[in-house]
Amino acid sequence: MARKTTKLVAKERHKVMVDTVTQVAGEQAIPVIRYLKDKKNISEFKIADATKYEVSAIRSMLYKLHEHSLVTYYRKKDRKKGWYISYWTFNQTSVPYIALSLRKQKIDQIRERLEKEEQHDNLFYVCRNLCTRMDFEQAADFQFKCPECGELVSQQDNSKTIINLKQKLVELEAQ
Repeated sequence: MARKTTKLVAKERHKVMVDTVTQVAGEQAIPVIRYLKDKKNISEFKIADATKYEVSAIRSMLYKLHEHSLVTYYRKKDRKKGWYISYWTFNQTSVPYIALSLRKQKIDQIRERLEKEEQHDNLFYVCRNLCTRMDFEQAADFQFKCPECGELVSQQDNSKTIINLKQKLVELEAQ
C-alpha cells in the first residue's frame, strides 16, 4: 500500500513540475528540465547537445525558467575563448511554490476578467469573422466596424463566457 502511495505522490509531483515548466517556458522546455533534473552546474552547450536544440533557444528557455526561480546559474569566463559560459541547475524545491504562485495569478486574472464580463453584460461586440472583440466604447470608436476586416460588428451574448469563467474559477480554487 505504501508503495502505491509513494508512486502516486511521485506522479503528482512530476505532473506539477511539467505543468509549471510548460506555463513558464513552454512545452519545448520539458526535455531541458528532464536533462537537468538531478544534475548540477551543467553548461548550456551540454544542454543544447543533449536536447538537440540550438544554444540560443536553450538560453531563451533557461532565462524564462530563471525569471521564475526554477533554475539557478553562475557564469564563468572561458580562458581560451574569452567568452562567458553559464552553468545551470534545476531548482526542484521551488516547483510547488512557483506552481502555487502561478495558480494564484491565474485565479486573480480570471476574477478580473469575470468582473469585467459581468459589468459589461451583453455590451461586447464581435465581427462575424471573429477577428476582434470590443466593448461598446471601442465599437463606437470604430463606428461598429471591425478594425481588422471592415465587417460590421454585432452584439455578443457573453452569458456563456461568464459561466465558463465561473466554472474555471471553481476548478482552480478547488485544486
